[in-house]
Amino acid sequence: MPDSLETESEEIKDLRKTLSDNIRSYRKELHLTQEQLAENADISFSYLADIEHCKTWISDKTLLKLAKALHKQPFELLIVQKPENGKTDLHLISDIIYEEKKELVKTVSEICDKTVQKILRVQ
Repeated sequence: MPDSLETESEEIKDLRKTLSDNIRSYRKELHLTQEQLAENADISFSYLADIEHCKTWISDKTLLKLAKALHKQPFELLIVQKPENGKTDLHLISDIIYEEKKELVKTVSEICDKTVQKILRVQ
């Protein structure tokens, strides 16, 4: 049983780091200082600094405030960034869906073309 507690503790630590890294990254993308983001999110500067430095966890209410101030969905703050290509898991999923959609459109288009050809032959 201690192993699962240690793993859980490590997972929470990783999640906190992901959240901290994402808040900092998205804040910098918007060219905001910590003071500006804290003001926009209606939280204290010291609280934001502690969040960005992995010193504290946040409530769901604070998560919503920060996400809104960063123009993100709350879950986006918790997705691990992929440093090798700069894409998040969400972006990778989106890419897969886009490729599947292209294939589906191609297939539907081919079926429609064949159906039209059959109809024209019958007439």
